[in-house]
Amino acid sequence: MQTPVPSELKAKLAQAYPEHASRIVEALETPPSVSLRLNPARTLSAHPFAELEDGTIPWLPTELEGYWLSERPTFALDPLWHAGAYYVQDASAMTLATIWEQLGWHETPKLALDLCAAPGGKSTLLRDLLPAETLLVSNEILPKRCKILVENMVKWCGADQMIITQEEPQRLTPWLQGFCDLILVDAPCSGEGLMRRDEEARRMWSPQLVADCVTRQRSILQEAMRMLAPEGVLLYATCTLNQEENDQMVQWLLDNYPCELIDLSHCAERIAGACATSYGLHLWPGIVRGEGQYLAALRLTDIVETPSETHKAKGLTRTSRQTFDSLSWLSKATSADYYTIGERIYQLTPEATQHLAEAYKHRLAIATPGLEIASMRHQAKGYEPSFALLHHPLYATAGLPALELPLQEALRYLRGEALTTETPTERGVTVITYRGIPLGLAHSTGARLNNLYPKPYRLRI
Repeated sequence: MQTPVPSELKAKLAQAYPEHASRIVEALETPPSVSLRLNPARTLSAHPFAELEDGTIPWLPTELEGYWLSERPTFALDPLWHAGAYYVQDASAMTLATIWEQLGWHETPKLALDLCAAPGGKSTLLRDLLPAETLLVSNEILPKRCKILVENMVKWCGADQMIITQEEPQRLTPWLQGFCDLILVDAPCSGEGLMRRDEEARRMWSPQLVADCVTRQRSILQEAMRMLAPEGVLLYATCTLNQEENDQMVQWLLDNYPCELIDLSHCAERIAGACATSYGLHLWPGIVRGEGQYLAALRLTDIVETPSETHKAKGLTRTSRQTFDSLSWLSKATSADYYTIGERIYQLTPEATQHLAEAYKHRLAIATPGLEIASMRHQAKGYEPSFALLHHPLYATAGLPALELPLQEALRYLRGEALTTETPTERGVTVITYRGIPLGLAHSTGARLNNLYPKPYRLRI
């Protein structure tokens, strides 16, 4: 039996939002909506669940596509979900795209930070919205959640032009202080807006939990403000409903830091049911077709921290020309640089190498430093294509043989099984595809395909 919505929360909602409280509480007792966002780098003839389509999400920009579904399918049994062809994301969370359009950048942001990024939904959206040359740092402190973040970003874009870290915010500050043009803090919160899909949020809720979340959020925001560059933008988001973690938190920022609000009222006009206060944008279940979400945007008007020094790309090892030339399957039509880190080769831009070298200098935990293009599984075989390479739009299957699988065979592959084929394939590394989208790699011995799909990502149902 589902835990009822806490009576104290009902009373708080009635006091804070008397016109909407009853509809919000009623909505928390109904099934949540289901929505997904397509990966713009994947080419599909139709979106994966066209028969379940129940409306287009209107607050995404024209270059991005998102849909509501009439019911929730078993996404784990769709190979395209594993391939990063789409991301299952609440429609309310996609309003980040509308706010992005409102920011009006005078100059291209060089560095963006998603400070509390797992599982990666907003990072995948940010990577799509940001200019290709902008470096995105995505961070998650918890090891298990950071692994999920890495998986989602690798499958979405190969983690190109990204650095993924697993650190406490205060450990990042000496590295990035005064550097970030954009910081997203999707803050850990009391989760009131998710109670219709999250039983734990109902059971764990209490006024003390709200107070503890406020303390934690302030601690995170203190570090975020130190990492913002002059004129940098802070995007603050929660999935909760109370005033303390939302509007009052923004007022605390205004009281303690040299910043100004960015007006989001025009965003509310594009999102049916959204409510814009003088502080931020409220999306309430039952009023908006989605879960509870709060977003606010502030611009830094003065210096909080100046960068301690210019980041320089020292200490990283460039991949030798001999090694690079041996990667016969790799398209060489790129201006990026290649670096060998351990037994892996990464494609890195000059902007990325500068910040990455400094991150290693600060002994930060780097979950992935960027687009991995090759790795050495066996010394005798040399470098082979990496899993991440397949999910990068510039490479896909270029230069590698590919084998298309039907649904059931694709699911067997995703479970880690070896496959046989009646049509012998070229010996060596082969790309496995489903509906033309790369799933992963296999090693062909002719009629047998030894599975190279990463063990942590394998299907277990």
